[in-house]
Amino acid sequence: MTQILRVGRRLIIGAVGASYAVLLVACGLINSAPGGDPGVGPATISITEPAEAAMVTQPFTLRVETSVELGPPESGKHHVHLTFDGREDDYTVEPDGTMTIDQLSPGPHTIKVTLRHADHSPTGAEAELTVTVSDGSESVPPSDPNSGYGY
Repeated sequence: MTQILRVGRRLIIGAVGASYAVLLVACGLINSAPGGDPGVGPATISITEPAEAAMVTQPFTLRVETSVELGPPESGKHHVHLTFDGREDDYTVEPDGTMTIDQLSPGPHTIKVTLRHADHSPTGAEAELTVTVSDGSESVPPSDPNSGYGY
């Protein structure tokens, strides 16, 4: 009988503890996903401009959209680390969602953005795309003489 009471007591304590944890998550007091704000969910970032595989000329605008408010690290807000071509240690800190890119050589480049906490630790949210930087010498391909427009 004593053993049955112990097992019953453990079940009740476990059920109460689990119910409390569910309540805290439901109320947003525990963030179950890394990188986000309590009650909001996981932090996200996406590149909205330019499009994947775009041909760009410099300077061009890179725009990102995030699920959290951005600002300078000293403000305590999240910010973006911007890197090119896999050089993760060579990044710039971007405090908002609009960046001007103007120092890439002509050719293909991979652009990566990672969302960071104010202390520069990763939130886990990142996005990347590949663009081709034009040097301005590309010409429009000649028209097809069979298209009917080659008078």
